[in-house]
Amino acid sequence: MDANEHTQFYLDQLKPLVGGVIEDAVRTDGDEFGDEFFGLAIRCKDGEVRHLIILADDEGNGPGSFEIVEGESHG
Repeated sequence: MDANEHTQFYLDQLKPLVGGVIEDAVRTDGDEFGDEFFGLAIRCKDGEVRHLIILADDEGNGPGSFEIVEGESHG
């Protein structure tokens, strides 16, 4: 998978969240290494609540970091 396909894969995963309402900041229980994960609870337009969990990598090797950017969309 090239870089553009990789990015499109993730954008497709995020599309169901578009137009939803962020209801809460969430955390998981600790995993076998004691790491807790964090993210957002989002009520989607279909009424389902989905959790967007921030991961360090695709394998879920620990919690990740994030950046909040104000202003115009980069997409």
